[in-house]
Amino acid sequence: MHFINTLLLSASAASMAAAATTPQYLTLGSLNSNTPSGITTPAYSIISFPITDSKTKASTTCTVKWDWTKKPSSSYTACTDNSFSVKVSNYNSITDFKLDLQHQYNTKTGKKCVNANGTGCTTTLASTTVSKSSAGFQTYCGASGACGAVSKKGVQVAVSSSKTGTQK
Repeated sequence: MHFINTLLLSASAASMAAAATTPQYLTLGSLNSNTPSGITTPAYSIISFPITDSKTKASTTCTVKWDWTKKPSSSYTACTDNSFSVKVSNYNSITDFKLDLQHQYNTKTGKKCVNANGTGCTTTLASTTVSKSSAGFQTYCGASGACGAVSKKGVQVAVSSSKTGTQK
């Protein structure tokens, strides 16, 4: 009986260790970025993509849009589900930029936190670079002069940090 209990405890500990070390990803699917061609005003550069959190299974679509003659905002833009947000940083062109991703959720409900510092509110951060040389992305410029980037497939972006708040 002792042998069976030892096996069960070992198996349970191993599965708990595996669960604790499973990396969390934010998966981007079919990212498209475009700058206008045949420009009429107002004209916008646009980056749009679906995103899914591997831990919570929550998903939404994120779109960042800005006047093509300027750079994108340096602030986070809320996605369709506002528990997700995205910021375009290190912007050089529509085919060379960095995406900073954020997902903030209540660990009990999976929904957006009412109080970011509240008990059980988790904020995860991740970032990825979109360029001709970065994995998972392909860039292009068409004959009309429009340029952009497209993801070849869903790109997994590892969560770089995760912080759970405590009630103040």
